[in-house]
Amino acid sequence: MRRPGRGVGAAAAIGCALALTWTVWPQAMPHLTTAGRPAGTPAGGAPTSGPAAPPTSGAPAKPASLDDAAGALFDGTPDKLGDHFCSGAVIDSPSGNLVITAAHCVQAGDGSPVRTGMQFVPGYHDGIAPYGVWTVTSGVVDPRWADGADPDRDVAFLTVQRAGGGSVEALTGGYKLVTDPGFVADVHAIGYPDTSDAPVIRTGTTSRWSPTQLELDAPGLYDGTSGGPWVRNGDEVVGVTGGYEQGGLTPDVSYAAYLDGDVRALLQRTES
Repeated sequence: MRRPGRGVGAAAAIGCALALTWTVWPQAMPHLTTAGRPAGTPAGGAPTSGPAAPPTSGAPAKPASLDDAAGALFDGTPDKLGDHFCSGAVIDSPSGNLVITAAHCVQAGDGSPVRTGMQFVPGYHDGIAPYGVWTVTSGVVDPRWADGADPDRDVAFLTVQRAGGGSVEALTGGYKLVTDPGFVADVHAIGYPDTSDAPVIRTGTTSRWSPTQLELDAPGLYDGTSGGPWVRNGDEVVGVTGGYEQGGLTPDVSYAAYLDGDVRALLQRTES
């Protein structure tokens, strides 16, 4: 989260964030608009557009690009969503039901259990859930995050499911998780600001802030974008908004924990 709370849900005072200029990604996501809650609208209650839970559009074909594999994490139930508070993305996996996000979105680093029961909505925009609503049934974080909020371990993997079964990856596609990606890469960072019903994207080049942290100098990822993917080459996740200062304390600079072999081991633990 960048400032304390850049992605914390009302029920999960844990935080997520970043700041970025509002740039919607209409080229790759033509159904998205800049419509959303006006800046400064307080959080709380159901999504601002339409019904208590976003309508779905049936079972769409797998998209031509992976943009809709990114989504928002919501409080509430599948039938009555609350507010979205963090972001995440579908990761390619054998089960097809794994989502990556920031650890601080789902666990406070104080020894408490990983939070479950919230809803992941991939491709969410303007009150619409084009690929359905998926409930988080389990999650894992590194023990060094769980017991001490180590910013170098600010990554979590969530398992999701929905009534009727199936896999979310079959609908949205899944990003490849790249571990030990190096420190310099051209990426686009995707996330859902708390005050928007559509995602924003910010493009920039990562750099090495420390041996265990990436830095992205690209203003515009606001509160709520924590856990959102940093995507390289269109289909590779090389980081998620979080890490140092839970993503950053100013709207100008964002961070992500370096995805090393321990993150790969955490993923394998999730899949086992």
